[in-house]
Amino acid sequence: MTTDMTQEKKLHFNGSWRSYQKRILDQLELHLRDKKLHVVAAPGAGKTTLGIEVISRLNHPTMILCPTNTIKNQWKERICSSFLEEKDYDLVSVNIFKPKFITVITYQALLAAFCGCNEDENINLQDEFDEQEEPDTESIKSSARFKQEKADVIIEILKNAKISILCFDEAHHLRKEWWKALNYLNDNLKPQQTLALTATPPYDADHNEWKRYQDLCGEIDEIISIPELVASGDLCPHQDLICFSSLTEEERKILDKYDENVIALVEMMKNDDEFLNILSKMQFFEATDADIEKIFESPDLYVSIASLLNSKGYVIPKSFMQLFDAKQRNLPRFDAQRASMLLNGILSTNNEEFSLIESKREHYYNVAKRLGLIYNKKIVLNESEKIRRLLAKSLGKLDSIVDIVGLEHEQLKDDLRMVILTDFIKIDDVASTSLGVVPIWRKLKDNFHDNISIGVLCGSLILLPNNRKDRLLKLMTENNIESDAIAIGRFQDDTDYVRITPRESARNHIVRLITDMFNAGDLTILIGTQALLGEGWDAPSINSLILSSTVSSYMLSNQMRGRAIRIDQNHPDKVSNIWHLATIDYPSKRTAERLYANDFQNVIDEMKLYTYDLNQLSTRFMGYEAPSYYDNHEIMSGIERVMKNTDQLFINESYYKVSMKIIKDKTLAIANNREQTRKWWHDALFLGYGNNKVMNLSQGVQVDKSALACLCYKGYKAMAIMAAMIISYSYIKGALPFNENEEIMRFTSLLTLAISVVIFGFILFKYIKTGSVSGVMKQVAIVILESMAAQGLIKTSLNNVGISVFERLGQIYVSCANLSSEENKLFMQAMQEFLNPIDNPRFLLVKHGMFMNWFNQTDYFSVPSILSSNKKDVKIFEQIWNKYIGGCEIVYTRNLNGRKLLLKARKYASSSMKRMFSKRLSKWQ
Repeated sequence: MTTDMTQEKKLHFNGSWRSYQKRILDQLELHLRDKKLHVVAAPGAGKTTLGIEVISRLNHPTMILCPTNTIKNQWKERICSSFLEEKDYDLVSVNIFKPKFITVITYQALLAAFCGCNEDENINLQDEFDEQEEPDTESIKSSARFKQEKADVIIEILKNAKISILCFDEAHHLRKEWWKALNYLNDNLKPQQTLALTATPPYDADHNEWKRYQDLCGEIDEIISIPELVASGDLCPHQDLICFSSLTEEERKILDKYDENVIALVEMMKNDDEFLNILSKMQFFEATDADIEKIFESPDLYVSIASLLNSKGYVIPKSFMQLFDAKQRNLPRFDAQRASMLLNGILSTNNEEFSLIESKREHYYNVAKRLGLIYNKKIVLNESEKIRRLLAKSLGKLDSIVDIVGLEHEQLKDDLRMVILTDFIKIDDVASTSLGVVPIWRKLKDNFHDNISIGVLCGSLILLPNNRKDRLLKLMTENNIESDAIAIGRFQDDTDYVRITPRESARNHIVRLITDMFNAGDLTILIGTQALLGEGWDAPSINSLILSSTVSSYMLSNQMRGRAIRIDQNHPDKVSNIWHLATIDYPSKRTAERLYANDFQNVIDEMKLYTYDLNQLSTRFMGYEAPSYYDNHEIMSGIERVMKNTDQLFINESYYKVSMKIIKDKTLAIANNREQTRKWWHDALFLGYGNNKVMNLSQGVQVDKSALACLCYKGYKAMAIMAAMIISYSYIKGALPFNENEEIMRFTSLLTLAISVVIFGFILFKYIKTGSVSGVMKQVAIVILESMAAQGLIKTSLNNVGISVFERLGQIYVSCANLSSEENKLFMQAMQEFLNPIDNPRFLLVKHGMFMNWFNQTDYFSVPSILSSNKKDVKIFEQIWNKYIGGCEIVYTRNLNGRKLLLKARKYASSSMKRMFSKRLSKWQ
């Protein structure tokens, strides 16, 4: 650790350390050996205070970079209040052009300075961004291109100020130009140490983005999880709750119209005799060698053509069907998904044969355009972006918010402190025809009148009830803020509320005072945008949060959720409810019959329009750890902990209605019983009195047991029986009386017995090791870990790695202890690729059935992409697989024979033995 001992320390902490903070500080010298400290800690863990103490111990001029002005001001306030005396406040600067011992700026300010702008211009840019109804973030980010000569001037200023430590707060925010500016700063300033602090690393980022993040911040040194913080009393018990809403009548009409248009196009294709006749006579059905290559390059297109013809009674040549190892009756039903594949296929293919239907291609494209079924120049029949937005912003969610507010107010009365976060302000929506801050405010104001005190707090819109105006003015006086720092006016035609417009210099002070009013109970509900209140803003009194945001990102949604789980010193028994909104609906009877043939069990992928919001929530819940509603209420992530069998909802309308009622009733019961939530947390964290087990949060992969059942050594059961019979026979034969002619026979029997015992022992060993699903999961994990180590992807000694396999209720979960975050991320990626249904891998692992499939059927798995970049790596994987699990065949899929086998593997994956997708989960264990 590089510390300047020649000068007196300028920062001194005047508080006490929490256990996990002390743990990190005690190991600080070890963590800083690579010149980087990277700490992941949940919101409320005291990251800011920890970061300042590290800076204090290093005792060098430092620049801290933050994602927002709110967080920047929090850093400055914490440094001054907890580490400095008032006479030393001038050691802190928030101006990059005038750095001091500690300089705190935003990433945006760094980019602005590198562009030759000043910080005020950057702040104005942020305000405009907040005002936009549909902000185009990419155009804003790319509009400012930094100039190298300007950047060099700034770096020279920082060098002259002897800045030698860079601290990155929530660096996951960085994208494109911000990354470019920060990397230029880091490369040219060459700091002695870097410190990275975040609540939410970009675990859901792609490999390149993660590598860029890790190159800057370093490997994660310490993780402080939410369960650990709840266990230590530094976060409050909490629960996630989903409130489902249906489409409004008007929205239903739009969706029905869209479905009708899709049905019309599909039916038009089915009844176009000219089109069908041309397709039926196409040469590719003869399946010559030249045609086979084309077919396997785009199998979905050709199968969709055959599917269309099959729906109208055409005979499909056997030679074509043999390519897919199938019969005509096995062809999939011609539906919207197949129609979309067919039309987009013939529109994009360069195959000369399709020039015969040039006029048809143009005709169907124009029909689709007229019916509103074109998006990004493609025909979209089952995943319309317009309909997705309709569901995500359904006005039914406004009614859900009203219901939640009523329920929470009934339970908590004046103790309610609710925050509602949404994406947009919608300042001009006076009729509440959209989902945004102003429509929500109007809806609640109209429903609850004077019973609940509601405030609006956004970057560019602040609304207070008339009767709270004087309270704000009094607080301003007490905090030495001049009354002319704000303008008070009316908002639109409302007479019960006032609009507060602060001067730019006073904006942050006013945000803080309104937050104080909320914490004190002058305001019961605050409505705002996730841009301002979703991160960095701190109001520990929040005990109910409604996320009316369409963000599915693990990072952003977890930051928003973090607002509600902080402890409140004034209410030590606080338990928070976190509400998530989702629109879900059942297709109309006409659509169900004509588009889906009432067969939802086999077309769940086509129901994405109806389950879009639910799918978004599923992505969010991958990053939320809390007690499960079911069984022993273990702490875990994933949407299955709050609702089971999400893929079964659309079996039929009766089942859907019953399931949704059960979900609603269970949700209401949990929402109304905060003490039960507290008990669930306690029981799951401590496992009762006298528990001595050291528990922590593991990150792993969960999958249905059926995905691995075929790898179990079922055939060895029969072999073991045969071996036992041989042993018995040999023993009996060897024990019988013999004459002079039987000496050789007895010797042979004893030899057979000895060989049989060896075989039986080997079989028993293999069966114990991989005869159960848990056993085979562990062996697969070992194969992948050893393959990664052999290829240099894992540097951690495998002697220090612990594999944990947990099986319950038909699900099996595997995790690894002591891997680095990057190594664990790669391990989980590889496990998921192997366990998931076959997509388009470069190499297939074929596990053949034993004894001509008498005991086991042949099955297929993807060789993980990170383990199959070349034939040498694949050979390593194959050798390790044979060592631990047994014989297999590895097939390259990028040639004709390989593509045939890949199609066969996909066909099997679509059969009744369909493999479910695996999930990344966290578990406290």
